[in-house]
Amino acid sequence: MSATASNLSVQPLAGAKFGAEIRGLDPGNIAEADKSVIWETYRDRHGLICFAFDHLIEADELHSLTAVFGENEFAPGIINGLGKATPQGEENLSVDDQVARLRASGRDPYMTYIGNLDPKTLEKKATTPGKFFGEWEWHTDMSYIEVPPTFSLLHARVIPDGGGDTGFCSQVMAAQALSPEMRERVLTLKVKHDSTYGSSGIPRPGMTPPDSPVEAIGYPHPILRKVPTTGEEAMFLGRRTNGYVMGLPLDESEALLDELWAHATQPEFCYKHQWQVGQVVVWDNRMMLHMRTPFDETKARFMWRTQTKGEAVVPAQA
Repeated sequence: MSATASNLSVQPLAGAKFGAEIRGLDPGNIAEADKSVIWETYRDRHGLICFAFDHLIEADELHSLTAVFGENEFAPGIINGLGKATPQGEENLSVDDQVARLRASGRDPYMTYIGNLDPKTLEKKATTPGKFFGEWEWHTDMSYIEVPPTFSLLHARVIPDGGGDTGFCSQVMAAQALSPEMRERVLTLKVKHDSTYGSSGIPRPGMTPPDSPVEAIGYPHPILRKVPTTGEEAMFLGRRTNGYVMGLPLDESEALLDELWAHATQPEFCYKHQWQVGQVVVWDNRMMLHMRTPFDETKARFMWRTQTKGEAVVPAQA
């Protein structure tokens, strides 16, 4: 696929069976014709787009690009109930109150800062947990809530000279490759998506590890979901850690999840993205799993991340 419209050029991502790179977009002036090309690319290339910019973009430009895909959602871990346990004394604090307090402190409530650098000074943080530099497991963003965000956007600000790549795995392709017998087996099953840990293995703010996946705090979603914007089916597993198939004995749940994860993350469904500074990669969480490869603790990596509000998960039908 190669197309040019409204000054945008579109090419498939090299070495991938899905995904595309778009060049020529002005993130501060996104025209309706640009949006049409972006959405056509999204549908043609299974929900993964890399926007190539030759410079770092501004926060308002990233928010404008995010708005092409939907309404901006709060960053996880800073609003009570969204990847953050409610601290004692804040039970009656409204979302508006929390947002006002964040903005008064200079914090953008819609932006996540991911890295081992201070967001304001870009100096290395005094301490960064060792697990941060290890491999981050395959996951879907914030799928531990009832209505997870639909799109995630990641903007590369500082990248190491090796490692820290992001892997993407098409769950549409994984669903298409399920045997008829396995599809029938899981069609009516739900898996609970655990909220205890982030994808690095570090517990989320205020969270306590459960005794077993059965007791884990999270939300159950159908293993097979429908993607309304494309009509396709996708596997929807969330993350392996503390996953639990509702209603099954724990040993049966573990065995089934091991089998499903082995299927869902086969190399033929996956692509590894090696970052360049300035890029913005956007993906549809309904269609993709993603992960991050390790990088050296002496190196720096710093990303901006935004996301869009989601919609209720639609189960696949027989």
